Amino acid sequence: MASITKVNQDGRDHGVQYNPGQTIAIEIDAGVSLAAKDGIDGALAAIVSEFAPLVYKSSGTAGKVFAIIDGHANDAAGLTARLQNMGTVDGVDLSAQTVVLRDLDAFDAT
Repeated sequence: MASITKVNQDGRDHGVQYNPGQTIAIEIDAGVSLAAKDGIDGALAAIVSEFAPLVYKSSGTAGKVFAIIDGHANDAAGLTARLQNMGTVDGVDLSAQTVVLRDLDAFDAT
């Protein structure tokens, strides 16, 4: 039986983050705990609606939302502007808060 030896690999190195699609990982900082700001009209729902993540998680009490979103034409400055333009939602003032791009290894809810 003939065998074929692979000579071209696509990497897949351990410890390296790969992004085969056009997605980016972001950390949205609401500045205050969102633990009691969930629900239909809550600040968390408004933030999720604004950024339409493919996957997201809000945990802990530091006011962080970690998300994977479509990265096409999105950068930290534009995403921060979108967050700040939301103003105050459900008693959470987002007008001075930030969004940063993150490597998945950097996600920390504290």
